Amino acid sequence: MKPRDRVLAAASRLFYEEGIRAVGVERIAAEAKVSKMTLYRHFSTKDDLVVAVLEQRDEPARRMLTHAARTGKTSRERLLAPFMMLERWFTSEGFRGCPFMNASLELADPAHPARAVADRHKRATRDEFEALASAAGVPDPASLADQLGLLFDGAIAQAQMRDPTQAARAALAAAKALVDAAAKPARDEPRTRG
Repeated sequence: MKPRDRVLAAASRLFYEEGIRAVGVERIAAEAKVSKMTLYRHFSTKDDLVVAVLEQRDEPARRMLTHAARTGKTSRERLLAPFMMLERWFTSEGFRGCPFMNASLELADPAHPARAVADRHKRATRDEFEALASAAGVPDPASLADQLGLLFDGAIAQAQMRDPTQAARAALAAAKALVDAAAKPARDEPRTRG
């Protein structure tokens, strides 16, 4: 593995396990078995390294969500599939939440470049829900996507503070209720005769 890749791998693991602020570049260089000079040759600042780590995690995370959705046989199952994978993820060894949410919480400055990467990732997740809702024929896919995005992120946060299995199952139940309610025509709509 090339030095740059070793630095990214070490930083990604350490940032996720211990937090961005808690891990210094000296530790990352030591774990990657490179000098600090080599680290700084590839990443001129720690902020640049944080951005690179999140950018590297973005595509695989979105691919995981898209793959989960493709496992559904019906449009409803495709919409719920991301929630069906939560229990397995939440109970996996080393689960520490969403790296994009973690970075946003740790990096208080809204102008921090890593916040833009995290925001772009979260918008892409929300947009995936909208595309699935639209394909399912939901009358207001944008509204359902907003709700599912909030529920998805809320479940991730809750899984770190309470029983992860319970958080995943509660999120799935809530997602089912939201999807089913969104798919039904409004009760106050007049029925056409004919």
